Amino acid sequence: MSEPHGPIRIAANRQIVLPKALTDRLHLQPGDMVYALQSDADPHSLVIVPVERVSEWIRLGRAAENQRTTDEAERMSDDG
Repeated sequence: MSEPHGPIRIAANRQIVLPKALTDRLHLQPGDMVYALQSDADPHSLVIVPVERVSEWIRLGRAAENQRTTDEAERMSDDG
């Protein structure tokens, strides 16, 4: 894990500003879109994920689901 950036104050409107050093390292630019997720590994942590990465997760999930459906259909036809 990389070194932490901060502390970062949460504004009155509950927004945060990501440090330039961090966004530069992640190749994020003004106007880029990200998701904020609660970490599965540590429920007290946030994970900031670029939209492109979430889109890739969705694509991979759909591909895996399609593969499972195909495998189940093949098993059923082999049994029948």
